[in-house]
Amino acid sequence: MKKIKDKKGQELEKKNEDILIEELLTNLRTKKNWTYLDVVDQLSKLGVMVEEKTIRKWEVGLEYPDLDIIYKLSELYYIPAENFILAKSNSYSEQYNSIHKTFIKWFCYLTGLSFKVAYVILYIALFLTLIGSFMFFINCCNDFIKVRQLSL
Repeated sequence: MKKIKDKKGQELEKKNEDILIEELLTNLRTKKNWTYLDVVDQLSKLGVMVEEKTIRKWEVGLEYPDLDIIYKLSELYYIPAENFILAKSNSYSEQYNSIHKTFIKWFCYLTGLSFKVAYVILYIALFLTLIGSFMFFINCCNDFIKVRQLSL
């Protein structure tokens, strides 16, 4: 892991250069022990009016802050704006390469679960659905065989 320094000289951990903006925003907010409402309040002091649900969408990756807000976020968290811009670019390319993650992000947003938990839950649900479909197919085949035997 690489270490980067913010404007105050504090070190932040950074995984290569592949950090996503949703991870960056979540890490920075939780590091300060802020709630979504705290972030809304801090941003309003900087002249940015956003809602709590907008910040949640940023942290889940359903929406991304625009450039003006990125500069305000860099002031708020004392992180260079380039880090936010790079993370936003990484998020765009990640989302472009993986459409199923968008579904998982929506699931996270609606349920309030973390990405990793939602990822596991949805894959378990997919597995159980496949097993159910297979069992339904076998049941239909058995019924068909019984009907064929009765007609002969």
